[in-house]
Amino acid sequence: MKFLPILSIAFSFIVTTPAFVQEPMVLAKAASVSIRNTPTKSPTTFVFQAFTSDYRLAEITEEMAGEHFLGSVVAKKLYLLDEVYTSEVAVVPGNPQSKMVVKKPAIYNSVRRIEKYLTKSVKRGQIQAESATADLNKVLDIALSIISADTGSFEAAIDAANDDPQRIFLFTKCVTLTY
Repeated sequence: MKFLPILSIAFSFIVTTPAFVQEPMVLAKAASVSIRNTPTKSPTTFVFQAFTSDYRLAEITEEMAGEHFLGSVVAKKLYLLDEVYTSEVAVVPGNPQSKMVVKKPAIYNSVRRIEKYLTKSVKRGQIQAESATADLNKVLDIALSIISADTGSFEAAIDAANDDPQRIFLFTKCVTLTY
């Protein structure tokens, strides 16, 4: 009776050993197949529900928006961006001082950086004004549309982007708006 548990353990070891021997070969074959058949890595696409902001732009006058190097439409959208993303909050009740609070600072700050980058690039002659205006308009449309969406993964991708051309690529090529 004392040998029965030992015998059953030995028997189960003998039965399962061939399966363990074949596993490394199967894994090696699967790894070699997956390396050959891996598709090229495509950029992550972010899909957001969007609403048109044309009715809000019609309410903004040129005096309110001011002038911009890339046109009056860009100036109106930047004014609307500031209006939507920022608000002033009193520091202490009764104190006239206030502080600026930014909703979704990763998106707001990246849009501002893209705007400065495109303006400087046009002034230096590195980019045509028409393409810079089109890119900035698309970036602003996306930023204005996703203010109320869950953008946690998109903000993480923006923070991971190293430079402004990558941020422009994220906004213009990796975001899909559904109306």
